[in-house]
Amino acid sequence: MGDDCGGDPDEIPHDVRAGLEQLLAAAADAAADGDAATARAALDTAETVATNKLPPGERRDRIRWGCAAALDALPNGDLAAAYADATAAQMPEK
Repeated sequence: MGDDCGGDPDEIPHDVRAGLEQLLAAAADAAADGDAATARAALDTAETVATNKLPPGERRDRIRWGCAAALDALPNGDLAAAYADATAAQMPEK
């Protein structure tokens, strides 16, 4: 029975998905450009959004871990950007 309000527990609300995707893209761009402060701020915010807006589970853990790994990789901008991009790839397909 296909109802429109239940949904898949892995589904991320559109606004949360958009926010995380935007934050992770901004973090990757900033890290690649050598702007560690902006990358750090975007990653911190993405981790907070994941913690507060995603249901407990593997996806939330992977996104939080990816943000932490990208933060740990700074000031290596290329590595931090790669972690941010890989973390964004953890979003389910729309």
